[in-house]
Amino acid sequence: MYYKLSCFYKRDVFFFYSDENGYDRRELEKGNRCQIKGNLIYVVDKFDTYLSAYDILPTVGPPLVSAKFKEIIEQHCENDCVFIPVEIKSTETKEHNNDFFVMIVSNSVVCLNKEKSEYKPSIKSIPDGPISINYVVYIPDSLGVHHIVRMEESKHLIIVDEVFVNLCKENKVNGVTFIKEGSLQRPEYL
Repeated sequence: MYYKLSCFYKRDVFFFYSDENGYDRRELEKGNRCQIKGNLIYVVDKFDTYLSAYDILPTVGPPLVSAKFKEIIEQHCENDCVFIPVEIKSTETKEHNNDFFVMIVSNSVVCLNKEKSEYKPSIKSIPDGPISINYVVYIPDSLGVHHIVRMEESKHLIIVDEVFVNLCKENKVNGVTFIKEGSLQRPEYL
């Protein structure tokens, strides 16, 4: 079984990839490796007292993960991800946090069963362009030796296998959730 990687956070908020960065976030979301020097910057309105209790954060841009989650992935998913240090800035208090990393998932694979899934072009005038998926069914065994990948058909979606799910459970990774095959509009969580 495969799952879409997702996350939850106590407060309804997103950590935004900052315009101060000199790199296009869409390229990073597609897994394209850029020659990045220094930290990337994300912004949020304020830091919550429970921020450090989370291992993955809700983002607009590539996902942010804790040092703990980074270490787990590096140990068990060798060469599947690249991590870039991050500076998170509070727009209200001007505080900084450097405890998280951007996770760039390196590999993308064809894993969408196009006959059983329901999808449409995101932009009607570009039928072969990006797609919007309403109902997802994965191709069995399509991840091969990888435990975490980007879906080739929609590269901003991160897909994981049972091994990855079990690693997160065994290591009590906080904030991570997994969406089962089926409706992405009304998802069923594992």
